[in-house]
Amino acid sequence: MNTRVSRISLALAATLALALLQVACGGSKKGAGPGGPNVPALRFAGVNLEYALERIATEAGVVVALDEITPQDQSPDLSLIRVDLDLPAGPLDNAMRLLREKVGGFDYQIYPDVLYVRSNMLVDQKTSIDLPLLDAGHFEGDLGGLVRMIMQQHPTSYIDVQYIQGAGAGGMVKMDIKDKSSVKDVLLQYAAASKYGWAMRRAGHLTKDANGRPAIYGTSIEPRGPRTGTSRLPAVYNRLSGASALANASKRLDTPLVVYDRTVLQDVRGIMNLALQSDPILPLDKTLDNLSQSGFGPTSWHFKWKDVDGVPVVMTNHFLYYLRGRDILSRTLLPGEFEGSLGELARWINTHMKDANGDVLMGGEIVDGQPRGKVKAEAGTTVAQAIEQFARTSRTSPYVLILDMQNPFTGMFVELPHAWHGAYLQDLAEWRSQPGDLRYDGLIRDDDTGAAAK
Repeated sequence: MNTRVSRISLALAATLALALLQVACGGSKKGAGPGGPNVPALRFAGVNLEYALERIATEAGVVVALDEITPQDQSPDLSLIRVDLDLPAGPLDNAMRLLREKVGGFDYQIYPDVLYVRSNMLVDQKTSIDLPLLDAGHFEGDLGGLVRMIMQQHPTSYIDVQYIQGAGAGGMVKMDIKDKSSVKDVLLQYAAASKYGWAMRRAGHLTKDANGRPAIYGTSIEPRGPRTGTSRLPAVYNRLSGASALANASKRLDTPLVVYDRTVLQDVRGIMNLALQSDPILPLDKTLDNLSQSGFGPTSWHFKWKDVDGVPVVMTNHFLYYLRGRDILSRTLLPGEFEGSLGELARWINTHMKDANGDVLMGGEIVDGQPRGKVKAEAGTTVAQAIEQFARTSRTSPYVLILDMQNPFTGMFVELPHAWHGAYLQDLAEWRSQPGDLRYDGLIRDDDTGAAAK
């Protein structure tokens, strides 16, 4: 890697910067219309805003730059905003305007090749990243090299570049930097040049060094590649876990399960993702009994299970121990019939709860080809019973994760006014292990092979 900075003509730098950073909410891209590149129709039946923005940008053929803030309670920002919306096909700007109108929580700008999205929490909290701190120069390198250049120019500044094992790290670029550029401008310039996005989380206040000069503290940035699929699995998770073992066993035994769990970090990682397990390749009863035990004695267990009309229902220790949030499952539904996919089931339940209190199910993205099931709700039918009916008729294994609003590191409860409440509704099949997962988790050597349970 070659990383260097040199002085250049200010006139040339200004011309380059203006060509790159000409901004408008209805920005354009080569070959696109006045509203930007086109986006196909997308159906979000309960996803977080980060997911929706990444899917929209990917389908539009641009990279996304997410600019968020770290709240005082250290909770997520954009990823706690719920999106339940069908977006019609059309220009990118139309999709973004509709998303902002219906969902809110952000502002955006469409640059050439980059969709920049800024959390509304940043509007009144300008930080050092927005100030004209940088000198003109020429840069060659990757995102990590660019951050090192920034810290070299401002030694009291600190930005942490976070990389994910197995995910892309961004590309190498050559670019000229305008004098008095802000850090944000240069990072956007890098995204356009590298054709690779990023997500940045800032400290939520303006900071200065010991000499009173603007400085950057408590900021992290992560390269973000395109989101080409509909899986909601996070970038980091245990690939060989209790969740994957249950998913593998369900497929092997051709038996749908219903798994009730609780989130650990406000995403779809439940407590079952923290247990290192694999499918024991036993009959159904013995498989579930085996996986339920932690190996640390009879008083320490991962889950309890029972059979409900032919469907094994799994309830994890984390789900059973805490009562908060579980009342959504006991709410009764209005009488009616349903047929559709798991995402459509989430929508149907959300609109058919008899005494709704604002808690919702997050059903993911709806696409063609997803398994379909039927539900018949009679007087007294609960949300849990509807989910179990769907498992039986669709042969799908619903994975229900109650959203726990307590931060496990700080002990503080999330207090963001825009945060959703309820539970994720996910297909357990997303957690099935894949060939190579043993190597990915460092459990075998490169000359061995790791294969999914069959």
